[in-house]
Amino acid sequence: MKKRLLAMFALAPAVALAGARVDCHTAYFGDSRIVSAGPTAQPYTVAPVAFERDFLFRLVLRTRPADEAGVTVAVYTPTADGPAMIQQASYPWPPGGGRTHGFTGLQRVFEPVGDAELTYWCEALPGRTRGARR
Repeated sequence: MKKRLLAMFALAPAVALAGARVDCHTAYFGDSRIVSAGPTAQPYTVAPVAFERDFLFRLVLRTRPADEAGVTVAVYTPTADGPAMIQQASYPWPPGGGRTHGFTGLQRVFEPVGDAELTYWCEALPGRTRGARR
């Protein structure tokens, strides 16, 4: 009986992460929305979410293989020559907790030419992916 209980508890983190997602809470010119991502095996096909003409926000969650697991957040600004990355950050999966603004802390990104600012923070949550709120 004791071995069975230990085995169940050992599987609990894997089960909890199976339906995991990442929610990034964003604010842009007073508009708040949540951009969500579930695990993907195809990280290069994840499309960014546009914030008008100032920012493209790309959120990728990989949970497998274990040696490549992590969360990547990238912010781009559109240019005449295509998107230019202005911020990128990578975090381990599963991320650590205990911060006021999720595992990323509060981030502020400024568009280099205009007067635009995007703020965001991200948290890991169990459950189904909701997709980007627009």
